Parts: sequence; C-alpha cells; structure tokens
Amino acid sequence: MASLVEYRSCPNCGKNDFDMLFESNIEEGDLQGGIDTVYMLHGDKYGRHVKCRECHLVYVNPIEKASRINGNYSGMKNSDVSIVRGNRLRATKAQVKLTKKYKSNTKLLDVGCGEGFFLFNASRAGYITRGVELSQDAAEYAKREFGLDVEVGLFEEMQFPGNHFDVVTLWQVLEHLPQPLTVLKEVHRVLKPGGLLVASTPDFGGIPARIMERRWWNVRRIHINQFTTKTLMNTLGNAGFKNLSSVNYGESISLLMLVIPLLKWFKAYGLVRSLLHPGSTRGRVMNKITLVYPSRLDNCVVTGFKQKSQAYC
Repeated sequence: MASLVEYRSCPNCGKNDFDMLFESNIEEGDLQGGIDTVYMLHGDKYGRHVKCRECHLVYVNPIEKASRINGNYSGMKNSDVSIVRGNRLRATKAQVKLTKKYKSNTKLLDVGCGEGFFLFNASRAGYITRGVELSQDAAEYAKREFGLDVEVGLFEEMQFPGNHFDVVTLWQVLEHLPQPLTVLKEVHRVLKPGGLLVASTPDFGGIPARIMERRWWNVRRIHINQFTTKTLMNTLGNAGFKNLSSVNYGESISLLMLVIPLLKWFKAYGLVRSLLHPGSTRGRVMNKITLVYPSRLDNCVVTGFKQKSQAYC
C-alpha cells in the first residue's frame, strides 16, 4: 500500500501538526479499483482522518497519490446519472437563484461541473457559461445532452486568462482535491476584480456528521478534505477572497435517491434493483417525490469576492 499513497501537510495552512480522529479502514486491494460514480455512495471505506492543530481543518492523511486520484476521476463512469438527473436539475435551479442574488448575466465558470446540471440552468438564466471537468464521461454527457462548453482536464493546468470571469463556482469539489488551496488561488487569479466565488462542500460540523461521526455518508474514500463553514472560510481567506459569507439555498433529494443508498448500506440493493430501476413505474414515482431542505443542514455554502483594485473603486 505504501507505493500507492503519499503523505501531505495540512492542505490549508501547510503545517504538519495534527491530532488523529480515526484510522483508515481501506485495505490495499480497495485502491486497485477506480470510481464508478460520485452519487449515492454509502460511506463504508475511508482514509485516516486527522485534524490540524493550527487551523483545525480535518483532512485525510495519507492519501492516494494525486496522479492516481486524477486518473480515477478521469476514467469515472456515472452509472447513477439517469436516477439523479431530474433531482439535480431541480436542485441546481436553486443554486442558480442564489448565485444571481450577487451577479447575473455575466461570464460564469463552473469548476468540476460534472454532467452539467448547474451549467444548463445557469445558461438558461442568462449566464455565458464554461465548465471544467476531469471525468471524460461526465463532460461528454454535458456536451451531448445540454450542448455546453466544457473542457476536460485539471482546472489548474488550463491557464485561463487572468481577470476574465465574473463568477466561478465550485459545487461539491473542494473535498475531493489533494491541494484545494492551489486550486482556489487559481480561481482567484482568473476572476475579475469584484468577481464572485461560490463554493460548497459537505459540512463536517453539521448535525448529521456530529451524530453519525465516521458512519456519516460523506465520510468516504473519495472525500479527502472535511470542511466546516469556519475552516472553509479560513481556506478561502488564505486564497485571497474577501467579504466571505455563509449562505443557504433549497437543496432537494428524491425518495429514490434516499432509498437506494440505504439499501446499499444494508447490502440489500441487489435484491430489489430491478424494482427500483428509474425506468420502472415504481422508480419513476419515487424519483418524482422530492424532499426540499436547507442546504446548511448538511453542507457548507460560502460566497466570497476578489477585492477590487484601486482602478475599480
């Protein structure tokens, strides 16, 4: 296993001084497989979680080597897209509404755009949109289904022009990144002075996480940084963003998306898979029954701005 992993300092403050929260349950064989999907996984495998004594960020240490992580995401296939499509299109409408409160009808870049659900609604709302996505399969879906402008690759290697975008969004991205601060500094560079950043992650300080601890569904192999609103704000501040605010929108989840992870948890999904297929009558009905809840229940959502230069004041 030693050849497949690497140790890192705190990805926020750079210190190498931490307390161990809980050990990993990942075995060497678990690292051989790729990633089938980022949706509807139950948290049965996870790395060693530590808490930085300096900035209090919780992160996984050691992690799989960055080249392996990037390769896994590049080759990822989303087998759940037919189940989540309708629900994510509904939820991202609320995300667009939140974004428009701060800036509208402007150049918007979505980093880690996945299958393009947010970008699709943003383009319909008047934004000039571009997306970046590491998964080739997800990017092709976004182009094919929605006709979106999506580039495949690592955002920090794409060399977008500086001071170019009015809005950059990162929805559920930072928890996956080996070096989130590096990515955020690049976001800061490509934003125009006065430009808006919207970032969201699962909330390690939220009620579900505090109750379930390591059994929380967002404690999983693919999540290598565990933010709270406070540590997310601290990281954004270290990247240069100002006027940081914790915000909220109406997140949603369908009954089908709730039931399937529970069945996977109890190892019973295979027994009823055909009955709950999204194309079946039962699956269609369960996928239309939607629970709407405040995003802050289980997520950190923070806005920040690139400071205006003197010329813009």
